[in-house]
Amino acid sequence: MRILNVIDHILDKDSGNVVLSQKEIAKDNLEISNYVEKVIDKFEKSEYVELELSRIPMLEQFWNGRDDFQKLTEKFALDYFDSIKVNEKIPGGDLLFFNVELENLSQMIGIAKLDYTQRYIHNVEYDEDVLVNNIVQNNSILPSPSQGVKNMLLIDGDKIQLREQQYTGASGKWLMSRDFLNVAAVPIKVSNNVKQIKKSIQKISEKYDDGDDFTITSKTQQAIHDSIETDGVIDNDYIADVVFDQKEEAKAEFKDQLAKKAIEPVVTVPNVDYFEKKYERQKIKLDNGIEINVPISLLKNRDAIEFETNPDGSTSVVIKNIGSLKSQF
Repeated sequence: MRILNVIDHILDKDSGNVVLSQKEIAKDNLEISNYVEKVIDKFEKSEYVELELSRIPMLEQFWNGRDDFQKLTEKFALDYFDSIKVNEKIPGGDLLFFNVELENLSQMIGIAKLDYTQRYIHNVEYDEDVLVNNIVQNNSILPSPSQGVKNMLLIDGDKIQLREQQYTGASGKWLMSRDFLNVAAVPIKVSNNVKQIKKSIQKISEKYDDGDDFTITSKTQQAIHDSIETDGVIDNDYIADVVFDQKEEAKAEFKDQLAKKAIEPVVTVPNVDYFEKKYERQKIKLDNGIEINVPISLLKNRDAIEFETNPDGSTSVVIKNIGSLKSQF
């Protein structure tokens, strides 16, 4: 990755001013280059939604006019500040803009709102010529790249990847896509779709007495993971076949419930790697306090783990063929 342009503008909500940088940060600044790389990497390993660039004229203009990067960032920062200043729950922060060249020589533009956090720092003071080391609160600490950025977007050709947080205060709700970018309808996050899929399956399984909660949950997670891994989507027809097997009435009811919740038969997954990793392990909590974190691929492997029902109705978990044990403290 090569930095082409990078500039930072300050949104000072305390003073009610925008401090516009009059010059870009030097391209050969290794510290800022590392910061931008880590911010992008953290973003791409998180959940985001994907939109067509043509749906957002403001960003389409930004992309097409990126040769005039400085002026575009100034206008964006001023307009953004006007949008957030009325909502008391939105913290001040910096707007970091960057234009980078990727390894395939294509360009990508990023806009990240770096919210301020409060931290205590030391401060060297003098009291009548006597040096005093004091501790003070700094209200303008920027997030480290490892924390991730709550409001950020990447423009990559004709696509936009968007991550955002909703703020709710006395002045109402504020969402960047709706209240600033004027997007009429943002795609539902994949994780929200998955929650609704799980709820529907659990409800229908209870109705048809289709097994215990653990078995149903495991089947559902396995099916979701396999669908993403194989096709890069969540195929709800496939999930219904795996979970409900030959119960056609249950399958039909499941599909009907999803339709009522406006969940498509095939859910697009824009960041496949993130969700493959998210669902590749099943956390099992036992009522005696033991927790087991099992790779989803081993749940059906009886040579690795087996669940046995005892005569008294309790369940034993048998973990097999262990070559070594390690205790992590």
